[in-house]
Amino acid sequence: MRRAIITLLLSVTFLTGCIHNDLPYPVVVPNITSMTVQDAVKVDIDYETHVVTVYVSETTDLRNVVIQSVDFDIDFTRPSINLLGVHDLSSPLKFKLSTYQDYDWTIRAVRPVERYFTVEGQIGSSAIDEYNRRVIANVSEGTNISNLTVTSLKLGPKDITTYSPAPEQMKNFIDGLEVEVTAFGQTEVWTIYVEETDISVEIGKVNPWTTSAYVTAMAVAGRETVFHYRVKGAEEWTDVPASDVASDGGTFTAHIRGLQPSSDYEVMVSSGDDKTPVKEFTTAPDTKIPNGSFEYASLVSGTNYYKFYDPSCGVEEGEFMFWGSGNGEGSEGVNGSANMGIIITVLDKDSKVDGKQSVCAQTSQMAGILAAGNLFTGQFAGLVGTEGGMVNFGRPWTTRPLAIKLHCRYTTSNIDIIGKKMPPGVTLTKADHDRAQIKVALGTWDYRTYGGSKDSPVHINTTDASTFVDFSKDPCTIANGDLIIHKDGYILNGASLVDASTWEWAEYTIPLNYRDLETLPTHIIVSCAASQYGDYFTGCSSSKLWIDAVELIY
Repeated sequence: MRRAIITLLLSVTFLTGCIHNDLPYPVVVPNITSMTVQDAVKVDIDYETHVVTVYVSETTDLRNVVIQSVDFDIDFTRPSINLLGVHDLSSPLKFKLSTYQDYDWTIRAVRPVERYFTVEGQIGSSAIDEYNRRVIANVSEGTNISNLTVTSLKLGPKDITTYSPAPEQMKNFIDGLEVEVTAFGQTEVWTIYVEETDISVEIGKVNPWTTSAYVTAMAVAGRETVFHYRVKGAEEWTDVPASDVASDGGTFTAHIRGLQPSSDYEVMVSSGDDKTPVKEFTTAPDTKIPNGSFEYASLVSGTNYYKFYDPSCGVEEGEFMFWGSGNGEGSEGVNGSANMGIIITVLDKDSKVDGKQSVCAQTSQMAGILAAGNLFTGQFAGLVGTEGGMVNFGRPWTTRPLAIKLHCRYTTSNIDIIGKKMPPGVTLTKADHDRAQIKVALGTWDYRTYGGSKDSPVHINTTDASTFVDFSKDPCTIANGDLIIHKDGYILNGASLVDASTWEWAEYTIPLNYRDLETLPTHIIVSCAASQYGDYFTGCSSSKLWIDAVELIY
């Protein structure tokens, strides 16, 4: 018996020694959700590449950048270095964030420096090559390049840069002039060249919009330069008012206003006694937003809710999908809130402004989870379990409107559902009222970068804040506008609250702020939400936003 017990104990000991913990660690990917940097103009966080880009003023010493605070989305995130305090960001700062695994991250600083150089009688703007530290300026033939007067110079950060020789001593540019540019105790050597040209006035680029055009010309700095335009084939020319002409040295830019869409025009520029050849251009069309009054809709096959187009309507603008919603009619086999018995976007034939019906986005809830009423240009892309949904935002678009006009009506009350996470800096309680939000953006988003489809390139997963796009900072956004509808009024593009009644229909015009006047967009995004923080599952479960008569203003 004793031998049996010993044998059993040895067997148990042997088996115990053979037990291994083969359970894998969970994959928990940490992200930096916000970062505060002293004197930073803005901070962008790219969750896909794990790069934090800090934009600082040109007077910031990149060797002494102070990071004041860092927030992570995972509480037990461990950075491999102390991120707080002073860092040398003259080159990218690389480090790791660790949870159960390690993830590489980088902080890089961008310090844009405005640079310019002009001499008296210069033609056009100087070409500034930052990489090779060269400047090339042009003057008219016969100019004495050995005795020039520098009229402006800035090759380094403002107010703290010194030059040797000083600008007033820079005269002889025959063989190029080397200039020492010193800031932050560091010196760069630049070479400035001045060359003669036989061109006295020349049209550069014509940038036609729908009802206006920007025309650039190179001419002699300081000489009167006038832009003339007319309808193609007309006899009389019209001069562009001097107030609509800006100059930068020898580069002049005119903003020609009051043009007609899809029309042919001619432009000519005169400088003193010299004139350019006539140049032709055509304005862009005033393309209308399809189905802007939501007159064309049809039931989703086998259901009792609508999609906001009707393939059999016989009207081109209503035959294809432009508008989508979280109901889930985005594509065949893709279910949204309707699959869970919640219809968050409906047609309303009783309350409308134009035509026979409007659209009402109505926030609802199921089992304490908020489902925000929404309407957007794009396509619903699927549910994320019972926690949220995915949307591909955007529709193909190539014109540049100045604003979007629409009619809205909004009813709401206090927030009754608050999600687990909110965006950095936002704190809401159930004493706060819900708000509606309408976002508009034009951009050149590539679906291969933004995760969507060719027609609807910007992919958003409402359960993953790293997929959210801030159109005011996004590098591929050309222009954007924003309307927040409050119980007591509305806010346009972040300005002050305008006192107004929002319980009845009201007309809103959202101006588009263009950050790029040259690039043509590829897509347009219009996103309407009955609950501003619906993506964070926060809002009032009875909020309703009606939308009708959407149009673009050119």
